[in-house]
Amino acid sequence: MSELRYPSLADKVVLITGGGRGIGRAIALAFGEQGSQVIVNDVALDGATETVEAIKDSDGCAETAIADVGEPTTAEAMVADIVERHGRLDVLVNNAGINPVVPLLDAELKTWERAHRVNEWALFYCGQRACRQMVSQGGGCIVVIGSPAVVDAYAGQSLYCASKAGLQMLAMSMAWEWGPLGVRTNVVQPGWIETELNREYLWSGSGVRERVIDVIPLRRTGLPADIAATVLWLCSEEASYVNGATIAVDGGLLAGRPKT
Repeated sequence: MSELRYPSLADKVVLITGGGRGIGRAIALAFGEQGSQVIVNDVALDGATETVEAIKDSDGCAETAIADVGEPTTAEAMVADIVERHGRLDVLVNNAGINPVVPLLDAELKTWERAHRVNEWALFYCGQRACRQMVSQGGGCIVVIGSPAVVDAYAGQSLYCASKAGLQMLAMSMAWEWGPLGVRTNVVQPGWIETELNREYLWSGSGVRERVIDVIPLRRTGLPADIAATVLWLCSEEASYVNGATIAVDGGLLAGRPKT
């Protein structure tokens, strides 16, 4: 149980995409602890249900919203349904993402398109509909889970890097255009975070974990809770003047790297 308390988040209707595991689950649990009404989206029922049950076990309020956010009709319908049932939407955490690892020379068009649909275009699909509701109710908050891949290219991950770079600029455009309408948009960039997705890689032997930690100034990997804490603050009244920010939660991973 987190000791962080943000009274302004109590009773807020919060949608987290990709909330069935990892960072998304940690964010959902954190909002549940604040007394928010948490909507856990995922493409898979099992993961979303487990997250919801964990929130309810801690006396929180949560429900699932099973939908593929990479499909425009499905994503927009999901947001519309949430608004219809709850009468409002206060926070959108755009977290869902995929990372198809394939050499760029061998990448198929369908794989390229799928990476962009889930990692980048989903923010437009969900965000535009969410923003319209937020404007009508007087304001809201969007937090986008980005990546250091917007400035770093990784072997075999060109599709991921390109889609995350587009996501970053889309988020900044939202901050610029929607800020005057009362909707704040910010980006959180996780570094090496120990989730189910990468824990096997980090512990795969051959000194992988040691090499990763050696390039992080804090000399440790992060936890999903580290990301969740930052997201909570950005959505709270304490961050009411924060818009268009990009916060790296990476232990200093990019601090000493060239930016050009």
